[in-house]
Amino acid sequence: MATNKINAVIYARYSSHGQTEQSIEGQLRDCYALAERDGYQIVGEYIDRALTGRYDGRPDFQRMIADAAKKQFQIVIVWKFDRFARNRFDSATYKARLKKYGVKVISVTEPITDSPEGIILEGLLESMAEYYSANLSKHVKRGQRESIIKGTYLGAIPPMGFKVVDKKLVADERTAPTIRFVFEQYAAGVPKKKIIDELNAKGIRSYFGKPLSFSSFQDALRNEKYIGRYIFNGQEVAGGCEALIDEETFRRVQARLDAVRRAPAASKAREIYFLQGKAYCGMCGARLVGDSGTSRTGDTHHYYSCGARKKFHSCQKKSEKKAFLEWYVVEQTVEYVLVPERMDYIARCVVEEYENEFSDKQLRSLERRISSLDREISTAVDELLATPSKIVKRRIEEKAEALDAQKADLEADLARLRIANGIRYSKEQILAWMKLFCAGDALDPEFQQHIINTFVNSVYVYDDKIVIYYNMKDGKQISFIEMLDSSEEPKDEAEGNSASVRISKTKA
Repeated sequence: MATNKINAVIYARYSSHGQTEQSIEGQLRDCYALAERDGYQIVGEYIDRALTGRYDGRPDFQRMIADAAKKQFQIVIVWKFDRFARNRFDSATYKARLKKYGVKVISVTEPITDSPEGIILEGLLESMAEYYSANLSKHVKRGQRESIIKGTYLGAIPPMGFKVVDKKLVADERTAPTIRFVFEQYAAGVPKKKIIDELNAKGIRSYFGKPLSFSSFQDALRNEKYIGRYIFNGQEVAGGCEALIDEETFRRVQARLDAVRRAPAASKAREIYFLQGKAYCGMCGARLVGDSGTSRTGDTHHYYSCGARKKFHSCQKKSEKKAFLEWYVVEQTVEYVLVPERMDYIARCVVEEYENEFSDKQLRSLERRISSLDREISTAVDELLATPSKIVKRRIEEKAEALDAQKADLEADLARLRIANGIRYSKEQILAWMKLFCAGDALDPEFQQHIINTFVNSVYVYDDKIVIYYNMKDGKQISFIEMLDSSEEPKDEAEGNSASVRISKTKA
């Protein structure tokens, strides 16, 4: 049976302020393991080092969001959801933007993120994403504009071939020849694999000392910085970088890349499996993975298949038709969860979550932390003026810069929180929003995705029945053992002590 793999990218981030965080290399290793297990094809990596998740201007993060519009990948894999964003506003805003491009964010360590009420609240905020995206991050963006005017490089790790001198991108005499070689060879018609094999044979390695791969040059061949154009957030930085490649070579490379992208094999539609990460085999507990096959008539059919059966042939679970399984789960959700008494309970929980997350107490806490940073910055400035040592001065300057960056992060968070604090959702308003789900079409893919993302905790599929868990009490995903330990009789309760409402139905 043929497999139609889904394209995915990895986003990894490391903050220098958190010493216990998983390293970039560890994040990448775990993300690649998930991709192999679930049948994703990794087509790129986006990495921000020593940058806090509260700062949504992270260079590779913004590049990933911009690249999503090209629709070359359908999944973003993160190690934890806080690698993607640390505040609910940015998470909702950027997930909504990615959703427009058919891109979903999944986590290696958190199949379900924080509380069910929080998941539903994030869905509510996603619905208002256009409003928030027009009002957030003004402070950060104003600072970025000032840096752009000065021609300052705003990235973390410079692209291969460059180094940063006086906050400008200039040619790195050590790696620039490699970039020129890649462009010249590809423009001359040499296949990427042959170019990469030759460079690896010469001992040339990536920034992190690893052998070069396709992903090493996934974006480099499209990067206009190599012809001297540094564009940040749609604005060109005058004199921001030095040209390494002539425009004629760059133009030939773009023409060849466009021809490859338009090739028939590259234009095949990629299927999104909405239950990926939530659907499991009821017989062995393995994840259900996306699969496909071609019939004698040439038609492509999509399925969910047991990962253990597909990879190890250790389970007898039959494959399930994708269209039926997704429709059935959505139809059951509308019938059993989106009913008046349960929606009333959910709405009350979401109101409480909103009050907790965007309260006056949170505002005061942020204001106190900003004031504390102000005092630390003032102390550092006084120390700087008092010390004669150049070495000590440099250390104090670095400390002051780090404190100022933290302060800018918190001020951006405070601006977001003040917007949210000024808005109050009543239980009636949230109920009205939830009722919009009741009127949707269970066969509509967009509606299916919204329902599954918002309400479904996990789905265990047998050959003769389906067990569905819905988020009601906490955000922990129901494990296979917990599912087996559940009562044989199906539970259908709005406010039980269990982690989720369990609906068990015999398949028709």
